Amino acid sequence: MYCRDCARFNEETRECRDKKVNPITWAEAIDVANLLGVRAVCMFNDHRERLVASRLPQATRTPGARP
Repeated sequence: MYCRDCARFNEETRECRDKKVNPITWAEAIDVANLLGVRAVCMFNDHRERLVASRLPQATRTPGARP
């Protein structure tokens, strides 16, 4: 989804009202998630679900468990 089509986009300031980022490519999405975390990526971003799914095994791993 393009930011300008979203109801959360503020035309006056030209930025997201929720202060989210909307990376265009998968590589940009990975960089944003590594730097700012997955929560910084817009909920309507095409890559967000894939990012969450790729990080899920890390989040559910028990301490001391080996891959």
